[in-house]
Amino acid sequence: MRISKVLIIAAIMTLLGCSGSDDGNSEAVDSRYKVLFNYEGDVVFIGDQTNKVIFESFSIDYYLSILGYYHDASTNSLYFIARSDFYSGFKLHHINLQELFETRDYYYSVTSVDINYNSDDYLMSGAMMESENRYHFIVTEDDYNILLKTYENGSLVETHNLTTTFDFVNFGVEGIDYLQASNKLVFIQDVFNSSSKKTSIIDLSTLNLIGEHTSFNYNYFGSFGNEQDQFLIGRRESGFEVHEYLTDIQGNIISNNTDSYSFIGRASIGYDANDNAFEYFVEGDAREEVGTINTTTGELIKEGIEGEPHSRNSPIFYFTPN
Repeated sequence: MRISKVLIIAAIMTLLGCSGSDDGNSEAVDSRYKVLFNYEGDVVFIGDQTNKVIFESFSIDYYLSILGYYHDASTNSLYFIARSDFYSGFKLHHINLQELFETRDYYYSVTSVDINYNSDDYLMSGAMMESENRYHFIVTEDDYNILLKTYENGSLVETHNLTTTFDFVNFGVEGIDYLQASNKLVFIQDVFNSSSKKTSIIDLSTLNLIGEHTSFNYNYFGSFGNEQDQFLIGRRESGFEVHEYLTDIQGNIISNNTDSYSFIGRASIGYDANDNAFEYFVEGDAREEVGTINTTTGELIKEGIEGEPHSRNSPIFYFTPN
């Protein structure tokens, strides 16, 4: 009987050891990773399958804010435009995600090039990055005309007056956003002497107005989309209750949500082409979760996160190691 008990105990210990080994190697389950940044450039890698925080790396440089991103998945390169303070110019920064993933440095550095941005221009938008070499800013030079300025390789190559072309005025601008996958500019502004808001949609590839409506009459909280489908997020208070609305780009309501623990207006969102799904990340307000957005109903499929991802505000980028 004593021998049998010893054998039983040994078998249990072996099973526990195997289980512990599996847990310790849960990182190996992930073949891809979600990559997110905060305003200061700090980056986190989260396992796409396990939702486990793999590691976090902090920027050596300080950024006042990051204005736009571009991810080249073919080279595992991440580009972003930022400036360090109100007095220095904008720079285009580059990170090799593959190298950072391999080294897992606590602090990372970037390679940077200057952008010849006119410091007298009043910036009205973030940086709308078509690629690492081509990007746009919306500015005003005289507080009246709204200009779209296009840069290539750090130099200004085109200027378009959106006020004269599309009748955009520098009054009551509620939202300016860029849908990178479809290369669309969304411009939302108050309609004069009305409670309505006008949403204009411009194809930046052709600089044509491809849509206009007054269906989206909410406080603007963001947009997301892929090449085929685009969505808007807005909020409005009614009866002492905040409503968050998910609409398509034409302002047709998909969902009207009053559960603040399911709001996505400040979430990081990315399109997972492998799963054909829009995924989100939220940290804060007693929430720490990732999940999937059902863009037909607006419902969220919520999942927890293992580890401490900290607050993030960039889109979700998907990284597959070489």
